[in-house]
Amino acid sequence: MGARMRARLGLAVLAVHLACAASVSAEPAKLPSATVMVVDVQGAIQQSVAAKGLRVQRDQFLQGFQAELEKNRASLKETENELVRQKSAMAPEAWQQKARAFEQQVFEFNQRFQRNNQAVDKSFRAGMSELSDALAQVTEELAGEMGANLVLPKSQIFLHDPRMEMTQQVVERLNKKFPSVNFPTPVVDGDAPRAPTPVKKK
Repeated sequence: MGARMRARLGLAVLAVHLACAASVSAEPAKLPSATVMVVDVQGAIQQSVAAKGLRVQRDQFLQGFQAELEKNRASLKETENELVRQKSAMAPEAWQQKARAFEQQVFEFNQRFQRNNQAVDKSFRAGMSELSDALAQVTEELAGEMGANLVLPKSQIFLHDPRMEMTQQVVERLNKKFPSVNFPTPVVDGDAPRAPTPVKKK
């Protein structure tokens, strides 16, 4: 074997060694062992003081809007009764015109009812979204303190060691740091932001 041939063979062997070394160094680092923390997300939210406050505010707005609508409903009922009484005394065309106007009032009343509910629901969902963000924040804090690198929702787990569950601890921290969240004043389409008429206690 000539010197040139031996040199080429040596370079080839060196290249193989370098390639092997490169492949070893390119191997990804091993993933850390999972330290799991389990949280009942929906349960934590529902149990929280802030969620109870949101539900109370939602019900108050609904009751206030309902009180206003009941006044309109009573007015519509009076209009309907008057329309029935006038039918025999009015010309058919004039009565039909009044009847159509009444039907429009009923339609607008029903639309108003739906818009009121939609406005309250939108505010409630905004409050719950803020509460969900707060829950994520306190859960992350607790996980860091407990040394957990994986948090799983309880609803997606079939079996787990009870010692992994930190729902109660999360709820306690959530209540302490976020005892309340914002419930935006419902804005009915076409209206300015306002609070509904308070419901008088009997």
